[in-house]
Amino acid sequence: MGFSYRKSFRAGPIRVGASKAGISYSVGVKGVRVTKRADGRLQAALSAPGTGLLYSGSKRAGIAADDSTSASPTAKDLRAAYQQIYTTSIQLLRTGRSGAEIRGNLHSRGLAHPRLLKAVTNAEKHLADETMRRAKQKAKDAQEARMNGLAAEAAEALEQGTASHLVDRWLKKERGVGFMARGDVMGRAKKIRKANIRRGASCP
Repeated sequence: MGFSYRKSFRAGPIRVGASKAGISYSVGVKGVRVTKRADGRLQAALSAPGTGLLYSGSKRAGIAADDSTSASPTAKDLRAAYQQIYTTSIQLLRTGRSGAEIRGNLHSRGLAHPRLLKAVTNAEKHLADETMRRAKQKAKDAQEARMNGLAAEAAEALEQGTASHLVDRWLKKERGVGFMARGDVMGRAKKIRKANIRRGASCP
């Protein structure tokens, strides 16, 4: 088993470490820290204690900044942090947390970058759109059920020999159905009646 050595020193926000592998140092504040490791790699960490948000990424020093095959570490970190904050914000919003509360938490943790705050706003918009779609679908389903119920009543009246114009008048006065909707209901009622007649004819 080999020997190992590690010693670290802190001076305010700067931490310097010495080990067998070499010298490393890091600088940052609570929530944001950049570290140059002994192996030459640069590591950036973004965190928001209390929210469950954490992201870290690293890149080997010396890669040209204009390398078109990869984005800068800052851009990569922001993209990954944005996605994580967006996903986590949706989960928190669904549990009753407010967007203002989430943004305030990010501010207090030093993560008030406009890109990251926009992730919370977009999460709010996503949930608002989702709620609106569900409300519209619920109203549509309720209207469809009502139309089918009226059509069944109208079909029954037609089968009992009630004239179509009287059924139409009943839909207007007794059920408050508008002109266009009455045409739809009567069309469905006639289909139901025809289907019932075919079923009756096929029975021995």
